[in-house]
Amino acid sequence: MTRRRAIDWVILIIILLIFNLPFINVVMTSLKPNAVISKSPPPILFKPTIIHYRDIFTSPTFLFSKFLLNSLIIALVSAALTILICLPAAYSIVKIGVGSRILFSFVTNLRAIPLIVFASSVYILFKQLNLVDTRTGIIVIHILVNVPIALSLLSSFMQDVPKEIEESARLDGASELQVLFRIVTPMISSSVAAVFILSFIYSWNEFLFALILSIKKATTLTAGASLFVTAWGVQWGRIAAATTLAVIPPFVFAFYVQKYLVEAFSGGLKE
Repeated sequence: MTRRRAIDWVILIIILLIFNLPFINVVMTSLKPNAVISKSPPPILFKPTIIHYRDIFTSPTFLFSKFLLNSLIIALVSAALTILICLPAAYSIVKIGVGSRILFSFVTNLRAIPLIVFASSVYILFKQLNLVDTRTGIIVIHILVNVPIALSLLSSFMQDVPKEIEESARLDGASELQVLFRIVTPMISSSVAAVFILSFIYSWNEFLFALILSIKKATTLTAGASLFVTAWGVQWGRIAAATTLAVIPPFVFAFYVQKYLVEAFSGGLKE
């Protein structure tokens, strides 16, 4: 290894450590005994333990397998429905011109408002509709939160599809739905996959509405970590262990599908 290459690796490792410092701190906290966690300043060197991981798997309140299943179902269904809603909506806006001036700006600008503003009204509405503590309720709110970003991205990607190809398909007798699903969608399949991945990761990591709208039946992994905040104190070790386990699935998922993100945001259309 040359000196220049060694320096590059050192710089890369330093950058990785800086950007991943919060997650590294969470993992280290999950491996510290309670006596070490409460020390100030926190020691760098300590004897690691897995007691917090053992506790969350044996805890009668933190139902890991159930919370994991809830997170998986909610993230997959909300991401899939977001695509099904936004794909024809983006086509209508970009290719047909329906609501391109007012509706598009109105929907996408909603995402600029802090989500906490909607928290109380959403809870009251969902309570009246009997959607509190149901997977359906959390899926619905995750779709509503994902739609502005997904619609904006898909609209941007569709603008790169040449109009000549669509017009040729229409001259051959294709309907608008056939143009959308047989011509446009295959050409931006990497972009559609990227939007699905981003929607899945957001839904998996979402905490605010998952906490407000769940009590026991629909609790997700991220919201379940809050169960270790009790009236007798905050169990930081167990929270860190639960958070670490909650991060692993989307991290592995993103690692294996990162090529779709690169393809989508590099602007490549499929022939």
